Amino acid sequence: MRRAAILATLGGLAVAVLRPTAPADAPLAGRPEQPAIAAALPRAEALAAPYPPAVPVAAAVAPAGVTVELCGTGRMPLRGAGSVSGGDAFDDLPDPVGRLALQELQERLLRVLAAGDARQRVAAWLLRQPAVADPAAQAAWAAALLAEARAGGDAQALRWAVAACGHTDDAARCRRELALARVQAEPDNGLHWLEWAHEASSASEQGEAWQGVLRAHRWHEHPGGLTAVTQQALAAMQPVAPAYLRARLARETLGRDTAEAPAGQVWLEQQCGPGHADCAPLAERMAGTADSAALLTQAAVLGRQAGWAEARVQALTAATQVFHAQLPSWPEAERAVLACSGAEPPLAHVQAVARRGEVPRVR
Repeated sequence: MRRAAILATLGGLAVAVLRPTAPADAPLAGRPEQPAIAAALPRAEALAAPYPPAVPVAAAVAPAGVTVELCGTGRMPLRGAGSVSGGDAFDDLPDPVGRLALQELQERLLRVLAAGDARQRVAAWLLRQPAVADPAAQAAWAAALLAEARAGGDAQALRWAVAACGHTDDAARCRRELALARVQAEPDNGLHWLEWAHEASSASEQGEAWQGVLRAHRWHEHPGGLTAVTQQALAAMQPVAPAYLRARLARETLGRDTAEAPAGQVWLEQQCGPGHADCAPLAERMAGTADSAALLTQAAVLGRQAGWAEARVQALTAATQVFHAQLPSWPEAERAVLACSGAEPPLAHVQAVARRGEVPRVR
């Protein structure tokens, strides 16, 4: 199952992007911007508001004395708009612990990421994507993100940077260059060779990709990587932000992580036709090192093609099913997400995936 299908079970997770209130043309800390990029990025007033305003419904007022649990803060009285009439739970909260607190945390997060390592800096650019449909602003943002990713050389950041290719003059060339940079950065990771094969434009390049796949010692996708990076940065801040705020940001970045899915599976299955001697050990290496349910499922497919016993194939399938069954659900009620019972299980899941991947490595 692809990542989008897996994470879609998280209570109909809304795909949202962090939209800081600081001007989009403010330079990232420690990273000077190119003048052309800075000039093209829109100012704050040109961007969509970070969140829609609360719907003013005069009759929809919370009863006097109604409170809600804020995980990591305590109980808080509601001010009475928002989710009382079916809106966002943060519309019910007083600004110091609601919208204002969330926006201030977003801004702090972006500053920390922008001053961090190569992966964190690219994460900061991902989260600064302009919210408006402005081709010039999107193109400037894409140029800045791609420049940062290429300069840093981090393989995972280079994979994230594919999100910017659609805002360049030649998206196919952009994807191809990023895929090639990744196999150069991490030549022992089979995932990069697989996606390079997907972008390769000649038989010789695909032959090179096949040899890279066979030589690879590990298969790492780093699932939920953007959420892991942002949550690690949040956890390192002092004082640590309350769990209800960290859970809200996790809910948003997980939507970005769903877009990351391996490419090239069809090509790989075509290479591993019946009787191909190299595919059995390839499937073994993939099964033994895969850190995502998608890669483990692919290993099972290759193993079946290579003649594995059905019991072995079913064992890998069962491992992915265990992961799916243990996925936490976001509470359907907006206010329930604020409570520890709604915030802590998803945060614990994110931490576990960042630590050991989606599936156990020992089989």
